[in-house]
Amino acid sequence: MSRDGPAPSPPAVLVAVHAAAPAVVVREVYAGVEEQGIPTAPAGAVDGGAEDAGAEQLGRYAAAESRLEVGVGVARDGTVAVHHALVPHVLLTLGPGPGPGPGPGPGPGPGPGAGPAQVRVLGGDAARIVAGLPLRTSLRPVEPPGRC
Repeated sequence: MSRDGPAPSPPAVLVAVHAAAPAVVVREVYAGVEEQGIPTAPAGAVDGGAEDAGAEQLGRYAAAESRLEVGVGVARDGTVAVHHALVPHVLLTLGPGPGPGPGPGPGPGPGPGAGPAQVRVLGGDAARIVAGLPLRTSLRPVEPPGRC
């Protein structure tokens, strides 16, 4: 008995990465997810404008493609965004900060002085969303776009 088409991909948190993203950030995202016992996989090619894609766009794409409906985007500047396919706005972000390593971003995320350990926690929180566990990242309330 044969199947038509490619075999379905196994369930995983997909990670969409800009080609010029910092390797240390990408490595820590993968490590954080996998420490929680959830598999990861790279997301396929992003449609159109990938050169200019930011973390939010990459994360949204990864979540839409993931069978677990959770995706992580890593932008050229090291910004990381975690998305869920059923939530229209970004769930967690961590942006580059002044000095070495990532720092606070425009959405919820770790505070000033964030580095590789905070990126790993953010990756772990992507996995914890899948597992239904409490997040380790300290969140600030975020209003979805279009709400007052």
